[in-house]
Amino acid sequence: MRKLLVLLITIAALAMPIAAQASATTERVPFDADVIACNGDTIHISGTLLAVFTEATTPSGGFVVSSHFQPQGIKGVDLTTGTKYIATGLTRDILVVSPAGGITETFVNRFHIQATTGAESFIVSEVFHITVNPNGDVTAFVDNFRSTC
Repeated sequence: MRKLLVLLITIAALAMPIAAQASATTERVPFDADVIACNGDTIHISGTLLAVFTEATTPSGGFVVSSHFQPQGIKGVDLTTGTKYIATGLTRDILVVSPAGGITETFVNRFHIQATTGAESFIVSEVFHITVNPNGDVTAFVDNFRSTC
C-alpha cells in the first residue's frame, strides 16, 4: 500500500503546475479491511480516514507534496472471539523536489489496532526515507519496518 501511495503522490506532484503557490485538500475516506490478529484470528475494522493532501512550490522553484492519513472512529471486532478493537495512528508522506532534480522523501506509518479488553494489540510501525541528488545518486536511505503484538 505504501508503494502505491508514494507512486500516486509522485504522479500528482509531477502533474502539479509549477506556478501554483500552495493548496490543501481535506477528505474523509471510508475504510474497511480485515487484519490478521497476533493469534491468527481475523479482525474486521471499518470507519473513516481523515486525509489531508498539500502541495506547495518553494522559493527556489522546487515543490513539496505531502499526504496525511489519520483514523477517525475506526473500530473493529475479532470475528472469532468478539473482542473489540480501536484503530489509531497516522500515515504521513512528504516529498520534496529541488529545481535541479534532487528529491527527498520521508514516509512514516504508525498503525495501532488497540484491543479494548486485555487482548493483544497489533502495532505496525514503519519509517522510510530516501534522498537522491540531482545526478540520481542515492545519498541517504532508511527503511525500518516492524510489527508487534
